[in-house]
Amino acid sequence: MYRRFQYILLFIIAGAGLSVQAQTQTDTLRREVEVTRAYVPTISDANKLNSMPKIDEEQAEKPTFQYSIQSQPVFSTFSVTPLKAATIETTPHTQRGYGLVRAGFGSYYKPYAEVFFNNLNSKNTVFGIHGKHLSSYGDIELPGGNKVDAPFMNNELELFVKHSVQSSVLSVNANIKNDGFNYYGYPVVEVPELLLRDDQQINYFGTKQAFTKGSFHIDLDDINADIDEQEFGFSFDYHYFGTKTEQKEHFANFTANVRAPLQVGIGMLDAGLEYTQASNIFVPSDTTLNKHSMTVLFAKPAWYIGNETANLKLGVNLWFIMDNTTDTQAKIAPVVRANWAPVKEIINLYAGIDGNFINNYYSKVAYENPFVNPDHDLKSSVEKIRFYGGFDGKFSRKTAFKFSAEYSITGDQPLYYLNETYYASTEINPNPRIVDNTFAVLYDDIDRLKLNAEIFHASSDRLDLALSVNYYKYKTDKQEEAWNLPDWDATFSLGYKITEQLSVSTDVYLMGERSALILQSQDFDPAIPGRTEDAVYKVNKLKSAFDLNLKANYQITSKFSVFAQLNNFGFQQYERWLGYPVQSLNGLAGISYAF
Repeated sequence: MYRRFQYILLFIIAGAGLSVQAQTQTDTLRREVEVTRAYVPTISDANKLNSMPKIDEEQAEKPTFQYSIQSQPVFSTFSVTPLKAATIETTPHTQRGYGLVRAGFGSYYKPYAEVFFNNLNSKNTVFGIHGKHLSSYGDIELPGGNKVDAPFMNNELELFVKHSVQSSVLSVNANIKNDGFNYYGYPVVEVPELLLRDDQQINYFGTKQAFTKGSFHIDLDDINADIDEQEFGFSFDYHYFGTKTEQKEHFANFTANVRAPLQVGIGMLDAGLEYTQASNIFVPSDTTLNKHSMTVLFAKPAWYIGNETANLKLGVNLWFIMDNTTDTQAKIAPVVRANWAPVKEIINLYAGIDGNFINNYYSKVAYENPFVNPDHDLKSSVEKIRFYGGFDGKFSRKTAFKFSAEYSITGDQPLYYLNETYYASTEINPNPRIVDNTFAVLYDDIDRLKLNAEIFHASSDRLDLALSVNYYKYKTDKQEEAWNLPDWDATFSLGYKITEQLSVSTDVYLMGERSALILQSQDFDPAIPGRTEDAVYKVNKLKSAFDLNLKANYQITSKFSVFAQLNNFGFQQYERWLGYPVQSLNGLAGISYAF
């Protein structure tokens, strides 16, 4: 108790040292790219599911123009981006349409329906609703030659409100999602006969799974405050997550942020609390299915000095972690960031040092790798330190760029692998080894070098082009390789408006080779994930992935339009996870009605 009291006292003293927060420049593309047309809500036709492993990074603020340059995981399915709430305007504007209804059907027996509603005509309030259904009931051929059912279903309902309160904006969002799918995969070889039986209980092959998540978000932010003005804001997030296999999770986060000018410079503080609780999961400390809960107190005081041309931020990030499966811990990381614009509005140079505490809560891991074992254990990661730097700016009025590099040292990074278990050989089981088709989780320390280049070009209202390339270099502590992490990836997007009625676009997603692990052991013990005693490491190389997607939209009238899209036009049935290939060439077509 005395040691815990020392931690708490240290946390309170450090958090109270500075009581205000200020914005600083981020390493995103600069806001000055001159895309001048007024905001009109738009709907993207398709995005990729976020299903590949990655090391968590600092969230980057997007530029004000409407585009996205980011590395996206590769997975061929259709997923229409929800309509975002428009920014509240203070000047009158003309009546706009209230929403859009879309419906279509595609290959792999894929029905699709979606509705958007936006009330944009209130001076102080924006209200919106978004609902979607997308499902597929097709078969997929596995690496071993078996054709298996690989259905999935995505349902979503979202409501949002934005309301201006004097100079601040209050945002409220409620969302419920339901995602259903099968554990359909099996790696390398033909599926063993025992797993094809309806009553098999060896692993999850052929078992149905469903994720249900209900979430609520509220935040208050003064979007017009200058950096040298006093400001207070807060955000609160809560979600409940449940699975068909009876795992449950509660997550809550409250963050307050304040900022105020000091005699010299500006004081900044982010502080709050995060709580997570997951039940019916594996707890290594007692090797049973049990409950795991964690409370994290955090404070991020900092001091900012400078102007738009040159500025410096100095601070510290503090976390106090109370976990029911481990001892109480305190973590600390420095924060240093310098910005310099030698040619204002043309180029900006930046460099910094920081670190981060990463809460690998249950639903975060489940969405990152849907085919992870439902009972997987939880362990947080710590980005001990990160060095980063780069420059961004614009080549011309319509072309922006960013080049950056970073080196990070992360402790307890989650990595995924498959277990191969030995069973006694019998007449009905001539092959005594069977691989699990759900992934186990092991944790290792990883050093990572990342190089990034991004370019965006907007040519009038007809052509938009975006390119992002990332290169990664990993060094692991205990493992032979950083399992399932690619050594490079790239995204290329091109949109072109041929006529006033017809527009086309293409998205190309590329990903380098990945190494996937099957851990073979004569005496497998699930209480020791990643054990090496008497184990054989079977490394499988996943080929580079190439995914080409084409989309077209034709405006028949001011209200009616038709759309069509082809996904995975490269005809490459790559594996997004070992044993889990994606759908090959697949299409979707339908009609839209604006009202």
